[in-house]
Amino acid sequence: MYDLVIRNGRVVDHASGTDRYADLAVEGGRIAAVEDEISAPTRSVVEADGCYVLPGLVDLHVHLDTGYGGDAGHAMLARAGVTTALDLGTPSAADVFALADRYGTGLTIACVVRLVPGLHLPAAPSRGEIRAAFHRVLADGALGVKIHVDSGWSVESAAAIAETAHEMGVWLAVHCGTTSAGSDIEGLRQTVAYLDGGPAHIAHVNSYCRGELGTPEDEAREAVALLRGSPRLFAESYLAEINGNVADCENGLPKVARVAEWLAGGGYPGTEEGLRAAILDGWAAIPLRDGDRTVPLSGPAAVRAWEEAGTHTGLCLPLNPAASRVPLVGSKNAGGAFDVAAIATDGGGIPRNVTVRAGLSLVELGALSLKEFVQKASWTPARTLGLENKGTLAAGADADVAVVDRVSKSVVTTVAAGHVVYHRGTVIPRRPRLLTTGRATAAELADATRTDPAASGLYTGAGRREQGSEAA
Repeated sequence: MYDLVIRNGRVVDHASGTDRYADLAVEGGRIAAVEDEISAPTRSVVEADGCYVLPGLVDLHVHLDTGYGGDAGHAMLARAGVTTALDLGTPSAADVFALADRYGTGLTIACVVRLVPGLHLPAAPSRGEIRAAFHRVLADGALGVKIHVDSGWSVESAAAIAETAHEMGVWLAVHCGTTSAGSDIEGLRQTVAYLDGGPAHIAHVNSYCRGELGTPEDEAREAVALLRGSPRLFAESYLAEINGNVADCENGLPKVARVAEWLAGGGYPGTEEGLRAAILDGWAAIPLRDGDRTVPLSGPAAVRAWEEAGTHTGLCLPLNPAASRVPLVGSKNAGGAFDVAAIATDGGGIPRNVTVRAGLSLVELGALSLKEFVQKASWTPARTLGLENKGTLAAGADADVAVVDRVSKSVVTTVAAGHVVYHRGTVIPRRPRLLTTGRATAAELADATRTDPAASGLYTGAGRREQGSEAA
């Protein structure tokens, strides 16, 4: 007797090359069989007529800590078909794991820690101080660290952090930019230079190609050239038009200077009144809670909520032009490998978990094949994370599955580790499966799954190398 059978769906799997109508059986948390028809007894059935049956998404860029709505993020990811997620830049691994324990939906959760001057390290740290900080965050359960433009690291400090990460074999993620370059194409140039050929996870490449220093098209072409010149870099991009920031204002001005600049670029004064007008007009949106999820809303009700919160809310602005984000998702090198290896969201608690809807729209337009969509959203990120049993529907793999309505392009069922955690509007709470390294010593991580970043695709190129000869 099987635990679960998903019947009559179109099963699509990059790893095994499957694309056919079939039944899929689950037993003991693993894929037991994919066959034309499964008639054996089963404890539960999901009818998948008119649906794709895909490997659960592996999203390597989400936010699930307190500052980014992590309490709602788990339900939002389950609704989006995500079964494995990497929080890319919390100040505290303990915060991510505590929220996962309280609000989990059965997903596999890992995190990296965003290093902040004055919190984790001095502004100009020594190598010894960097190593000590790494040991602390690894002991707490993080896979590694993130360098972030808003932290204010100099190029020299960023380079020292990166070199130490390489020496210790830990996960290294970068939101490009330092004290001398912004979060734009110049920041990407600078990052590629100081990494000097070493491996790193380059976050949301599309966000450096918004047309701030050139046209979006030209910046996207340059980003591709930079990535081709540094084949050990792993890059992801997202498909949402909106970004995520904060709407806080003080003395009549946005606290974040870039918000004022973005407002001016959208035709509004870079002031609190300009932001109010942008929210009223629908150009800007405020993420507001609606049950177990957060949605971006505009208009008078959104302005009232923003004002009642003393302007201390999130903010979404339409900053990511299709002229760069669409070409980046499909660009391939001469060896047939994707230049940007994965689709992520920078979502989770931020309401832009649109990989399925937007990705399948690109499939409909011919920009990606179905198997390529699965490759970029599930298989490659699983290999990059070092998880051989995820990102595929092959027999014996972890039973992480997303059932997607082919017409609406919406997830109707999510299965994580063999358990239905979302089904037709209802999220089913379940304890998470935490992912850490062998260096974690926190008592609450004793039962966590372990991975070794130094042996993962981030360092070895697995998941990218198999795409084409030039990806190694």
